[in-house]
Amino acid sequence: MKRRSPTARPITVERIERALDRVAEIIVARDAQGEAWLPLYDYLERAQQDYQAKQDRLAAVRQRAKRSRD
Repeated sequence: MKRRSPTARPITVERIERALDRVAEIIVARDAQGEAWLPLYDYLERAQQDYQAKQDRLAAVRQRAKRSRD
């Protein structure tokens, strides 16, 4: 049995992309039953958008802080 690390792996855009790819494969492979996986796909897409928006905001904050120091 595989043991999980006590610390969760960080969420990255790459991990979200891999999950989206896998869920898309499942949806297509299962044809009509694949529709049941659409809520998960939608969730992952929103998570990807939220993650990217957060990264963009952090970059803007860093730039503002840098400008204020200059």
